[in-house]
Amino acid sequence: MARSSQWSTHFARSPDGGGAQPLTTVLGAILALDEYFPKIFRLFSMTGGPAADWRSSQAYRELLVSDRRTFAWEWLRRNDMYRRLWSQRGQPGAIGPERFALLGWIDPALPAPDARPIWSIDKDPRVLRARLATASAPPDDLFDIRSVAPFVSVEIGVDHIEHWLLSDGHWAIRLDLQGGTLLGSPALVEQRIAGLQSARPKLEALRQFIVLASAGHLPASMIPRERKAAQWIRELRAGDAILDGASQHQLAHELFGAAMSARRWRVENSSHRLRVQRLFKIARMRLSCPLDGPWFD
Repeated sequence: MARSSQWSTHFARSPDGGGAQPLTTVLGAILALDEYFPKIFRLFSMTGGPAADWRSSQAYRELLVSDRRTFAWEWLRRNDMYRRLWSQRGQPGAIGPERFALLGWIDPALPAPDARPIWSIDKDPRVLRARLATASAPPDDLFDIRSVAPFVSVEIGVDHIEHWLLSDGHWAIRLDLQGGTLLGSPALVEQRIAGLQSARPKLEALRQFIVLASAGHLPASMIPRERKAAQWIRELRAGDAILDGASQHQLAHELFGAAMSARRWRVENSSHRLRVQRLFKIARMRLSCPLDGPWFD
């Protein structure tokens, strides 16, 4: 995404397009909040191969307690076209991250808890539209971005819209601010929600935003647990097995262990074979079209 100025490039994200940096990086320079320190990521290029060790269930454990949108990023960072265009970023005529509904490039080497992608409002129906109100308000109605600084990242476009992400890497709240800025003093934020069905995901996000802004954290009761996470993780493991050149039998052995026959598994373990075949079929589809899943439903 095009930035409005150099500071948004340097402070909102690392210079080479790595994971979204906490807002403390921005506020530390602009508001002199030296009690926080930016999280530093060790970035490296990923041109092929699996994104995680498909032989180990522990490599995917963070996804069991993550928002379903994290699976969109996990599949995208395994996508060959994304990896290729990431490596070409910054070159003349290079395609931007908007191709993938992202507002900024993220290093595909970063797993979901560290990456914290900022999805566009056109892709993510939970994004809140907001603007600053001019009316007077009591102090407890004002939002101070510094109160949630450890969770915040931002991308700012040439149109001066601030695209805010509040996230700990597992849950995420998105807010697009038109006109004005949240950098500075506490502000009265006016939310704009319209429609009936389209309002539902935004109202859920608004409830989370209010609690986070008021308490400084989200209670466990407001962090959704994805019931299909275990199945989606098995599909990711199949995707990594494919990228690693592994066979269906090898994946079946890792998933089902001692239940697998060493030789006649296609006959003696036909139910397991069919399950792995389905996993491979879904994984190939996800690797090709990573954002077509139910990640933003």
